[in-house]
Formats: sequence, C-alpha cells, structure tokens
Amino acid sequence: MEFLHFLVFLLVWGLMWRWVVKKRGSWNLFFATFAGVLAGFIVAMVVLSITLALFPLPDQPPVAQTESSEVQDAASALVPELEMANQPRPSIPATPSGYDNLPDYVASAPQNEPSPPESALLPNYSKRLPASLLEKDIKDNVRNDFAVDRRLAGTHANADRSLMAFMVCDPLIKRAMRFSASAAIADPKNARSQRFNNQTYTISSTVTARNMLGDDVKYTFDCSVQQVDAKDTDKAAWHLLDLKLKKIES
Repeated sequence: MEFLHFLVFLLVWGLMWRWVVKKRGSWNLFFATFAGVLAGFIVAMVVLSITLALFPLPDQPPVAQTESSEVQDAASALVPELEMANQPRPSIPATPSGYDNLPDYVASAPQNEPSPPESALLPNYSKRLPASLLEKDIKDNVRNDFAVDRRLAGTHANADRSLMAFMVCDPLIKRAMRFSASAAIADPKNARSQRFNNQTYTISSTVTARNMLGDDVKYTFDCSVQQVDAKDTDKAAWHLLDLKLKKIES
C-alpha cells in the first residue's frame, strides 16, 4: 500500500512538471523547469494527502506496542507510588516486641558539647534543631517515598513506622552538622530501630560528615522521634525527643 501511494506521488509530480514546461509560453526552459518542479511537488503533496485520507495505511503492530508502552509510562508518571509499591522496600531491623508490652520512652539530658575545628558538629547543635517536623514538609523533601511508606504502614494505631522515623531523622541529623550537604547517613538496612509506646522510635545508625579541616568524620547517632496527629495527614507531625551523636574514634 505504501508503494502505491509513493507511485501516485511520483506520477502526479511528473505530470504536473511536464504540463508546466509544455505550457511555459514565453518563459525560458530553465525558469519553466524550476517552476514545474515546485508546482509539481506541491500538487503531488496535496494529492498524496487526499489519497491517504481516502485509503489510510493499515495499523502497524510495533506502533501499537509503542503507544501502549507510552500509556504505561504516562500512568507511572502520574501515579509513581504504584510502581514504587511493587519494588522491594528497605527494612530496618527492629527490637522484637509485641504491641502490648512496648516500653515507655525515657528522655535523657540534651547533648551540648563544644565543637572544635576537628568536629563536624555545630556547637550546641541540640538547641538549633526544630522541635518538630510536619509530615507534608518531609514528603516534599524526599519526594513520594515518605507518602508511600505511610500508606504501606497502614492506619492501624500500632502500625510499625520505623522506616518513616528513619526518614524523619535524616534532615534532623544533617541540621546538626557544620556542613549539612556533606552528611551521608548509612543505608536503612544497616540501621536499628527500637519502638516505644505512643508511636515513639529510636533510630540508631552512623553518619559521616566533613569538619572544618576538610576531613570526613564518622559518628554513631541515636535519634528519638514521636509521631503525633497521625490520622490527619495535614496536621501529622514528628516531634524530636532526643538526638545523640558520638564520634567514632579511628
């Protein structure tokens, strides 16, 4: 079918070209040939458009597959959490405990230490940290990962939200550093989580950050946070209860 359309295109082009040259009158041959080529091409394109409208080309399977793939990609872009929910999620080894015997969290004294140049921590960093973070702000910072983890955890009052707690601790730990952009927190798979009553968690892992001397310093951290107003996604927040950072001696 494509060959027939092409043949009609060439035939119309040639006939129109010949007609213009034959009817050139007082025009010289060179100008008439140029005009014939241009006029023939325009007329041939018009005829080709009409023939394609009357006799369209048959659908090609590869094109259909491509369109189907594009539709799937568009759907994934509009609802990214559908794709992310099917991917394996990182897990945080938690302290085994039932819902009925979770211990109460006991706050300790805030940690305020001097920060010499060889330290990557801000001086008196615990006083610089926010008291709480709204979930909607956390979601904006980590894209859709936080929202997906919230849905996967469910709405049960005793649902395990350890991974959400880890993501909450991430910006808090970085704010405690002199150079927050240099802070690199270990993978969630290497972190430990201890659960307490009232959706309170202590996340323990390591973080590496740069000091004023240009050296990378490694710390262990214990970040304790509590989720509040969990049922209302617009008001849900996480309170920072404690953050302890200790340098790992090399």
